[in-house]
Amino acid sequence: MPPPISVVEAYDQYFASRLYDKRYPQANSSTLAVVLDQIGRLGTKVLDIGCGNGRYAEALLKQSTATIVACDISREAIDELSSRYAGYVTSGRLRPVHGDLSVVAGSIDPDEKFDLAIMLFGVLGHIYSRTLRHETLASIRALLRPGGRIVVTVPNAARRFSRQQVAAKSLFTAGHLEAGDVLYERTSDGIVVKMYYHLYAIDEFVQELEQQGFRIVHVGAESFLPESAVVRSKLLRKLDGVLKTLLPLRYAYGFVAVAEVASEADASPRVPRPSAPGEVK
Repeated sequence: MPPPISVVEAYDQYFASRLYDKRYPQANSSTLAVVLDQIGRLGTKVLDIGCGNGRYAEALLKQSTATIVACDISREAIDELSSRYAGYVTSGRLRPVHGDLSVVAGSIDPDEKFDLAIMLFGVLGHIYSRTLRHETLASIRALLRPGGRIVVTVPNAARRFSRQQVAAKSLFTAGHLEAGDVLYERTSDGIVVKMYYHLYAIDEFVQELEQQGFRIVHVGAESFLPESAVVRSKLLRKLDGVLKTLLPLRYAYGFVAVAEVASEADASPRVPRPSAPGEVK
């Protein structure tokens, strides 16, 4: 079944129109802190999947000693990334790659492995279909060293696009979408960008990672307020931090997980235990 829209065309338009930069002018500081912590624990070889024009890559290059292979299927995004951070490209700390993970795998040495992969701000949810999302996670696992980890975020179905979820039911019945999929639009100054998303329940998110050979290290809230608000307002960012200490994870706007390449010993079922508000460990 072909994708309901072209994600490549949508994101080329999203970046070229500057609409993306208007909505998300910087990294989510709490998600960035998770990534920086993992770099400190694991090592500095990072794979940034769905890097866009560098919202997280820029911060990681400035705040760590990471070397980053950054890939995106949008030519607009990669061209802008390469231009914006040409100095890092020249120095070898940033390697932009236009294409998917198969292009990344073909561009590196067969023995080259990454310490950490990041797939942020719902990139996994923009991949159609479920089969391709599973294949993507398996490909990421193959590119990580033993003990390597992934930091990945997804949108919470309980908090996102309720009207679009209702509209998607007929498309699901007709076989045009899968369960959990929605179509939506981003608009500004007469620009309309048509988008696809798969929305997640927390159990589905954890299960997908575990089924593709990852062991869950941590699952928490990406934010409780909409991310576009959190990254643009210092006050709302502080409020979001307070909400993370008070509210259950089910109310999160999006989920963030840290997961490790599983060993054979990790294949046994997880034994759940109580967790603090806003997280599951």
